[in-house]
Amino acid sequence: YDDKLRTKMIYEHTLTIEKSMKKIIELGQKNPINHNQLIRWVSNKEAHATEIQHIVARYFMTQRIKTDAKKYTEKLTVLHKMLITAMKCKQTTDLELVKKLRALLSEFEILYFGRSQN
Repeated sequence: YDDKLRTKMIYEHTLTIEKSMKKIIELGQKNPINHNQLIRWVSNKEAHATEIQHIVARYFMTQRIKTDAKKYTEKLTVLHKMLITAMKCKQTTDLELVKKLRALLSEFEILYFGRSQN
């Protein structure tokens, strides 16, 4: 149950990252730019990307994926790609990265649960 909850949390974080990116893009096009709002959305995006990294590293990689698990290497590879993609989400407003993060989450869910949860 906790595992499914964690993947649901990751998915919800991707929604917030996507919303934040869209707001950042929108605010960046306004004149004058509201720097306070812009900073809040950037901080929000980064915080949610960091939460994804924490769930992936501290929960799945550290506690759940055992060295003798089936498809161990494949699971770790996908989780590592999620870490990198979350990091890239912090650095940019490229909405394609959110799509990639969701695709990686789905790929991990299939490896881990046998099917996608979201």
